[in-house]
Amino acid sequence: MKSFDQLLMEATQSVEEELKIEDKGWLLLGGGGNIITEAARIANVNQSRLYYAKDPLGKQAIRLWTDYTFGGGMTWQSEEDATSKALKAFWDSPKNQPILSAQGQRKSSNKLLVEGEIFYAIFLGEEIVIRRINPLQIKEFICNPDDQEDVRFYRREWTNAQGQSKTAIYRNVMNPKGEPALDASGASVSHTEDALVYHLAYNTIEQRGNPLLLPALDWIKQYRRFLASRVAIMLALARFAWRSKVKGGQTSVDAIKAKTDDKEIAAASHLVENMGVDTTPIKTESGASGAYQDGKMLKHQVCAAVGIPEQYFGDISTGNLATAKTVELPMMKMFQSYQKVWSDTYQNINNIVLEHAGVAPDKWKVDIDFPPIAPADAIAVADAISKVATVMPAMADSRDVQQMVLLALGINNTADVLDAMHESNWNITLIKALRGFKEALEKKEA
Repeated sequence: MKSFDQLLMEATQSVEEELKIEDKGWLLLGGGGNIITEAARIANVNQSRLYYAKDPLGKQAIRLWTDYTFGGGMTWQSEEDATSKALKAFWDSPKNQPILSAQGQRKSSNKLLVEGEIFYAIFLGEEIVIRRINPLQIKEFICNPDDQEDVRFYRREWTNAQGQSKTAIYRNVMNPKGEPALDASGASVSHTEDALVYHLAYNTIEQRGNPLLLPALDWIKQYRRFLASRVAIMLALARFAWRSKVKGGQTSVDAIKAKTDDKEIAAASHLVENMGVDTTPIKTESGASGAYQDGKMLKHQVCAAVGIPEQYFGDISTGNLATAKTVELPMMKMFQSYQKVWSDTYQNINNIVLEHAGVAPDKWKVDIDFPPIAPADAIAVADAISKVATVMPAMADSRDVQQMVLLALGINNTADVLDAMHESNWNITLIKALRGFKEALEKKEA
């Protein structure tokens, strides 16, 4: 069995190694500025994948980020016929549903949060197809030698199902003409694949992204070990529940043991004994109260790392209405910024599709909308729009306002609904729907 000193050293060693740089007070110049090495980055991604799949805290953090951000899925609309036609063909294509459907959007979000980055391969042709690339297969960013922000190519290395090693060079979406660049060995590079690659990095100030769980990984590991130790203590304490004192020698003791050893005793059974035996329960102190506080300290580190308060991780007793209103504002800002990241990403992908389809740039405007982050948003929207629309009926003619109303009502396929609505009756329908929706929500909350 390991000593206390050994356990303490193991618990703090990984953190100390990573934070040694703070004690130096300086960084080596010319070293690229990457605090996390390539080997460590790969290890972090694999560990993040594992904790997302197996750990309750890791799974819940990713689930909350995606649920609050995407809900039932992002929607788009355009008033330009050419734009709408080109994008509808792209977004509704059966081949693109694994990526662009509501389920595909959620999977992309999960992958970005778990792995820290996502690479979309966009195959331009008569039918535009989009796919994801495993970020661990992207081995090199090939940039303009004088501008590291000008990434021109991506080198991908992987092994196919037949065990064959493959290498491919993809153009960055910002380098569609394939302007040459030099790779790390100094060789001139040109693309080998037709697809353009769009790269989205998250949780980073470098080129490569980092998992959302990265600051929490060490603390999740220690919390799991802590809980495993608590289970070991409880099992040890549960091994003996009763103490029996027997008058007599070893023969009497053996007789009592033979009646109970390896026997399953039914609940609420009667224990019958004579004056020669005295059976009493063993009182054990598990230290559960102190352990609860210790566990909270570890869990709080995970909460701080992912930006979500403790009450969202299984202990509802730690939250109430007052604290929820206080802590949810930072969460709202956090998820709103994450929605904006994805809004920009989908807009950029749409622009690539529209350019390939020959749509004029001045027709590229697309309205991208995400579901409300919290139900309170829907109530506020319904109340505000219904009041304004009463005194300004003309506002109801705005397609943006109409879409906002439909999203507030929980309708995701807004484009189809808007096309089906009869324009002459829309104003009346809008105001009635908002008033009814607001009244229904207020009754539900009451």
